[in-house]
Amino acid sequence: MNYYESIFILQPDLPSEQSEKITELMSGIVEKQGGRMHIVEDWGVKRLAYEVKKQKKGHYVLMQFAGEPEGIRELERNYRVNDGVIKYMTLRIDEDKLQTITPKEESTAPAEDAETGE
Repeated sequence: MNYYESIFILQPDLPSEQSEKITELMSGIVEKQGGRMHIVEDWGVKRLAYEVKKQKKGHYVLMQFAGEPEGIRELERNYRVNDGVIKYMTLRIDEDKLQTITPKEESTAPAEDAETGE
């Protein structure tokens, strides 16, 4: 089983319920294909570096998971046919590159040390 990181960008004007539904659909596809989800992060709406399908902003979602190459083909096929997804990229990564803690936990740890004076 290989490890993958997939980021997809949704249309920024989608209601949050629909964004969550698409995210659940994509993670469900990974699991249906025999994969194991490691992390799903909603990065929210951010400005794009360049216009994609006439959009200047996009709603970013990151997924890290373990799976087989056949499952990736099915996931990317669903990205292509879903109108809410404007861009996507899936990369194979090493197991040691899997994210173990979220960025929010990383940013609060140094602040705690500063308060105690350590």
